[in-house]
Amino acid sequence: MATIIEYLETLAAFVVGLFGRAGLFLVGALLIAIPAVLLAIALGQVSRFRSRNVVRSGRFSWRRGAFHAPNHTWIASRAPAELMLGIDDLARELIPSVTSVELPRPGVLLRRGEPIAVLHAGRRSLRIEAPVNGMVVRPNARVAGDPALVKREPYGDGWLLSFTPADTTYMRFPAESEAAGWLQREAARLEHFMEHEVGFAAADGGALLASPMSSLGEEGWERLCRAFLHLEDPAKPAAT
Repeated sequence: MATIIEYLETLAAFVVGLFGRAGLFLVGALLIAIPAVLLAIALGQVSRFRSRNVVRSGRFSWRRGAFHAPNHTWIASRAPAELMLGIDDLARELIPSVTSVELPRPGVLLRRGEPIAVLHAGRRSLRIEAPVNGMVVRPNARVAGDPALVKREPYGDGWLLSFTPADTTYMRFPAESEAAGWLQREAARLEHFMEHEVGFAAADGGALLASPMSSLGEEGWERLCRAFLHLEDPAKPAAT
């Protein structure tokens, strides 16, 4: 009898220990899984937020809540009295890749029409002009470490710099539905430019046959930059 009791006690201790270890394992797994699930949910929310803020309308997409400058940069609020600046979808398509970037230091003054950033793609470069006057608050450190972000996420993590504006002239740039219409007109203008420069029309659905940078010679590339990335008239900051 005593032997049976001892056996049962041993078996009970084993079962309790087994369930205890299983419980500890389950708790540990939950401690690992819960943060991962929460992170995945957060990333999903960020992705959905970005998708809601980027709208495709015809040839190119535009960013909600942003003002689209005539040199194909955009300006949007980042913090009170601080704006961020990036390139739009048309400027993104002009270059096949971004291999390095040159960004201004904090405190540098922005003067409309003067270069504020340079995007490098192999032997060619894309000079980005300041669409308004202001002062640099900070360059985007993520872009400095991963230049390809400018190409992958021009309206998201690929913004170039933040700044404080000298005035509110940026609010005269196209925004929302006006920006959508303006970009559609710019898409048609780009297709006509490329057809004139290299002798082919747009391919299916208005998509160009090749990257403009790779299709044009040096002189043609300079003409393209002057036509689409240069601010011609300071008295007319918005294209209509």
